[in-house]
Amino acid sequence: MYPGRAFSLPTMIGRINRTLNFANQVIPLYMKAKPMIKNAQDAFKVAKEFMNKNQKQPIKQNIPQKEKIIPNNKPVFFQ
Repeated sequence: MYPGRAFSLPTMIGRINRTLNFANQVIPLYMKAKPMIKNAQDAFKVAKEFMNKNQKQPIKQNIPQKEKIIPNNKPVFFQ
């Protein structure tokens, strides 16, 4: 503490009271800001992915090609 000051019960109670008042003001602010901070971190992660210049190539889907049907003058019911 400070030189020349003695520990006294009223001084200690006053300091504890100021500390608790500060905590009572800061804790609700922290609880309200916590989701915003979390969302900002997630938003930065998403933005980083969009700004990444070395993006992976899109996955090519294997779409089956239709077989060419050769006309043979026979009736075809199912193709």
